[in-house]
Amino acid sequence: MSSAQLDSLLARIVESGLLDEPVAENGLIYGRASIDAAGAVVTVNVDPELQDEDDEDELDQDALIEAVSRILSVGESRWRAVIDEVAEDIEDAVDDEPVIEQIDLRDDLEATSVVVFADAVLLSFLAPKQFPTSRILVQLDDELEVDGVEVRELDAAS
Repeated sequence: MSSAQLDSLLARIVESGLLDEPVAENGLIYGRASIDAAGAVVTVNVDPELQDEDDEDELDQDALIEAVSRILSVGESRWRAVIDEVAEDIEDAVDDEPVIEQIDLRDDLEATSVVVFADAVLLSFLAPKQFPTSRILVQLDDELEVDGVEVRELDAAS
């Protein structure tokens, strides 16, 4: 991605006020923001997905800014529906596995970061009581519907 495109996107994000102290680095825009429905401040990465320096495609800044705005302003009912679906998917997957903590997974999930693409959002959660050595990745489509759930072991870089 050309640095001019990234700088232009950064300027738009700064102007929008959506992220606190956004910076451009390694082809991404990084910042922090609050998801009120989650009651959490998260790291937000905006990924324009243009890797080729010679890429002449026009960056759709409006779509990226709209996607950031949509996830940060998600309503409580939609957020709760996402949490419920994530918990159900994981509970179905582990089915008869012994659970160390008897806390409801819905109450254990803590949103930590968001990666925003023009047509999808990737949420990262910790569940320190039920999954102390893992993080939970949830892909949402452009309508904020759950499109995939994955539990991954934390690595040293996480």
